[in-house]
Amino acid sequence: MSRAGRYRLVCIATGLLAAWLPVLLQLHGPVPEKLDRVRLNGALAVWGWYVARMLIGVVVASTTWPRRWWVRGALFGALVMLPPAIFSAATPGCGPECGALNVSTGAAIGLVAAGAAWLATRRDHA
Repeated sequence: MSRAGRYRLVCIATGLLAAWLPVLLQLHGPVPEKLDRVRLNGALAVWGWYVARMLIGVVVASTTWPRRWWVRGALFGALVMLPPAIFSAATPGCGPECGALNVSTGAAIGLVAAGAAWLATRRDHA
């Protein structure tokens, strides 16, 4: 496999793993019961957050701008999590604090995905 292919693979694999850390470590994540109270299918709605988090590694792997991996990872991680963060901010019992937490964890996941790929391949892009 080429180094570019390894870079993409590491970004995607790290993004997938990091997306599930809130569940695996039993950290606070989107709470289905909060969404059930406002007549949404909370269990289904929560999947939106996990799908967005899983996409972070894919997005970071497929981009080359900005050139610096640490800027690109954090930027695209935050951007991918912005839509669910807006939804979180609008959810009763959650508010702007939850929205900000979603954007910051998205930036962290992107940074970890891009950093892991840089460490594994010594490349800053695919």
